[in-house]
Amino acid sequence: MTKFSGRLDWKLTIERSRSDKLNASSSARPKPLISFSPPFHPAPLHILPFFRYPSPMDYHKSHQPENFSFPGKGPHKPGQLVLGRRNFRYRVTDLGEDIFRLVFLHRQWGSQKSQAKLCSHFSGESRSKLHIHNKGLSLRTHDGSEILASEPGRLFGVSGRAWMLQLRHEKNMQFYGLGEKCLGLEVSGIQTKFWNTDVWSDFDEHHYQHGNPDPLYASIPYLIIKRGNQYAGILVNNPYPVFINTNPKILIGEVHDPALGKQSRFFVGSPDGLPELYLIVGPSLQELTQKLQRLCGTTPLPPLWALGHHQCRWGYESYRDLDRLDQSFRKHKIPNDGLWLDIDYMSEFRVFTFNSKHFPSPTSQVQDLRDRNRHVVPIFDPGVKVDPKFSVYRSALKNKVLCQNPEGTPYVGFVWPGATVFPDFSLESARKWWRDQVASFSKHGFSGAWIDMNDPSTGASENTEMLFQNGKDAHDTYHNQYALGMAEATRAGFLAHQPDRRPFLLSRSAFIGSSQFSAVWTGDKVSNTHHLQGAIPLSLNLALSGIPFNGPDVPGFGGDATPELAATWYKAGFLFPFFRNHTAKATRNQEPWAFGSKTTRIIRHYIQMRYKLLPYLYNLFIDQEEDGTAILRPLFHDFQDTKRLPLGFIDDQFLVGPSILQAPILDPQKDHRELVLPKGRWFDARDGKWVDGGKRLRVQCKASETPLYVRNGSMIPLQPGTRTDNDSDLSTVDLHVFIDPKKPETAETLYRFDDGVSFDYKKGARTSFRVIAKSRKANGLKITVDELKLGYKACNARFFVYGSDPLLEVEIENNPGSRESLALQLKESNWTFTGKRISCRTTNRIRIGK
Repeated sequence: MTKFSGRLDWKLTIERSRSDKLNASSSARPKPLISFSPPFHPAPLHILPFFRYPSPMDYHKSHQPENFSFPGKGPHKPGQLVLGRRNFRYRVTDLGEDIFRLVFLHRQWGSQKSQAKLCSHFSGESRSKLHIHNKGLSLRTHDGSEILASEPGRLFGVSGRAWMLQLRHEKNMQFYGLGEKCLGLEVSGIQTKFWNTDVWSDFDEHHYQHGNPDPLYASIPYLIIKRGNQYAGILVNNPYPVFINTNPKILIGEVHDPALGKQSRFFVGSPDGLPELYLIVGPSLQELTQKLQRLCGTTPLPPLWALGHHQCRWGYESYRDLDRLDQSFRKHKIPNDGLWLDIDYMSEFRVFTFNSKHFPSPTSQVQDLRDRNRHVVPIFDPGVKVDPKFSVYRSALKNKVLCQNPEGTPYVGFVWPGATVFPDFSLESARKWWRDQVASFSKHGFSGAWIDMNDPSTGASENTEMLFQNGKDAHDTYHNQYALGMAEATRAGFLAHQPDRRPFLLSRSAFIGSSQFSAVWTGDKVSNTHHLQGAIPLSLNLALSGIPFNGPDVPGFGGDATPELAATWYKAGFLFPFFRNHTAKATRNQEPWAFGSKTTRIIRHYIQMRYKLLPYLYNLFIDQEEDGTAILRPLFHDFQDTKRLPLGFIDDQFLVGPSILQAPILDPQKDHRELVLPKGRWFDARDGKWVDGGKRLRVQCKASETPLYVRNGSMIPLQPGTRTDNDSDLSTVDLHVFIDPKKPETAETLYRFDDGVSFDYKKGARTSFRVIAKSRKANGLKITVDELKLGYKACNARFFVYGSDPLLEVEIENNPGSRESLALQLKESNWTFTGKRISCRTTNRIRIGK
């Protein structure tokens, strides 16, 4: 949520009080702009290398290999490279499971400044090989095929403190990942930098509304290389403004010099900092994504309520606002979990405060909403108002936890509170200090928070003067990591207050490993078709880059959403991992009921479907925590490319887990689209018909419908009935068995559930069982329930089938070695998924785990 425009004409006159105001013609001598009183003591002065914060124009420039020295093709000693007059050492470490760490060492870079917490060892052996020889680097898969290599003699180059690896570009290469970028799904031919920006301040209005600004809020320098159906990844563990070029053409006055096309423009590097890279071989995209996630840290299982619908607006400021929202959701029978507060709930935008007019009794008022099963989520900005009377400010000064400027005094920016100082999250002491502030404030009854402006946004102040590590380290050392430290400290604060409860955090900015601490929303999107269409490839690449818990604001943050756009965005995004309605001040109301009765019916249905599918989504998050399995996926994650169906270029469809494929219509003015179904048979959720995959289809939809397909051989757990509120109990479940009678495939699922709020599941307090369904044609459908672990409580389940089998036999292993067989009759039923009512048959409920 940015509220600054890059076009504002900032005036650096900060008035401490109304009595200090001076007329323009006044000859009176003004008081000091900002003064610091004891217990503050200036830090020692440190002279640092100058680093200029990139302007938007600089974002489109890149280091080029012509300006670098390389070792050439000649022989070199193992582990050493000579570049000009300098000697460099390199080290290759096989971490196991086809993950290799490559680091280049020289005294000019010193120690690693990245604070990303990466795994240093994997239990499995590597079958792939990373080899460095006289000509450069070669990464080969288990079958000996080379998937990645450096340009001959160009393994590693330097230009002053900058460095790069120049890699050989092959015609069959495709590229993905790059974290949070709005450059499309496939990113060949681009050059990009990684520098967390405050987009609405750093780019002009037309660019962020209708263009593709780059970079955005999060820096995850990770590149996926696809060659055929084999995949490798490069993670650059470097906090400076890393650059990655995927073989773009260099134009000079819109003319391409043919001589420049003879060498590869495929390279990765950084202007400074330790060259530490991780090279990973899949060989499949699914395996590659799991390995990256485990390297960077999987996403901790969130509380169940975090997966529900959330309501936010810049302008919600009071208990009265949240009470009104609660009543409206109940009136309209729309389930919702989170009620979010933006900056207006604070006292003059002071972090960790309430405006007493808006919240006269905050603890009891938050508890009142908790008693109604709502979770209040406040915003935390990192900036602390400069005010000697403000206890948080005084505490920060006393504990010496603030970022410094080159003069050894606290760095001052100008954001919402006015003159503002910033915790130095690179310091362990500052993280502990922030943790304690969060722990104290969360006693009001909060279950989570969203952390914003943590790019960090500093307003009119030049942020190169914002130094870290008690003023010893330049700004670019920790700029991209600022949000990571804030997220870590904020999560620690909630855990300090309630160590037995899972907190939920949402962050605007991020770095490598941020998924260990927070979800990420994709920033200040505008309510228009351009941003809606860009939301899918952006979230897919972010998910492939190690941030699976992400999503955009629905139906956009800036501008006025039309009823048609709101309905279209909800249909497209109702199964994204993060699902929040959020908008800016001075825009139209965009709560689900704000667009008229027809649109309300559509939005209500898809929010209700979100809640019906919570058991499925929750189990996907369990898989993510356990082994890094992807949640939101591009089609080529689960299905191989073919020449006929090049899935790697389809950026307007996606998979939710292994079973559900969405192909939303993304233009509110259209009622049709062409889509691709991968090979196999698919259940059309609009009409209940089975269709063949492996081809392109043209579909037409009514305003209330969206194209969604279920894969043959799937078993999807759903909550029963129509979900009109957010009371969710995953121990009562409907297991929908999607087996095509004409081409039956075995359906299987491992269903797990727990209390949804605590960490007791780590102590065994979780029930799980495996369900396998097989069609026996004339003898009906047989379902086997086994591998039961009754750690939480029994499950009440019933089965829904979509074939013509006359009888359902269920064999249950309620105790190890003891099986019970039941013959269950099927009765006719129907329900609405994403279109008209579809017919099915269902059983009575059975108890699993007596």
